[in-house]
Amino acid sequence: MAVWEQFVSITEQLDEIVQQKVTDQNREAMITQIDELLDGREQILPVLTKPQTSREQDIVNQVLQREPTINQRLEHILNELKVDLRNMKKQRSSKQRYTNPYQSVSGYDGMFMDHKK
Repeated sequence: MAVWEQFVSITEQLDEIVQQKVTDQNREAMITQIDELLDGREQILPVLTKPQTSREQDIVNQVLQREPTINQRLEHILNELKVDLRNMKKQRSSKQRYTNPYQSVSGYDGMFMDHKK
């Protein structure tokens, strides 16, 4: 029974963290916490047995109710991170183009080569 209680405790912590708003200041800390909690759940999953008591069944139902909202929020956080990474790449490339606008121009463009012998 202690394993199920530990599992629901980790699930509750994960639910609380994913409900928080992601900002630039707390993004890295949140990702680290989420990753640690998901790793903890992954380690507990093989140890879990089929619920045998009514208390364990209640815990399973509680976890199953929270799971869809956790998954939706995790997907939302992942999509936000993808958009932020895409924007950072765009900013980097536009900044590079601004500082060196002739980088993409070929070195031989408009060059005349005389082949007299």
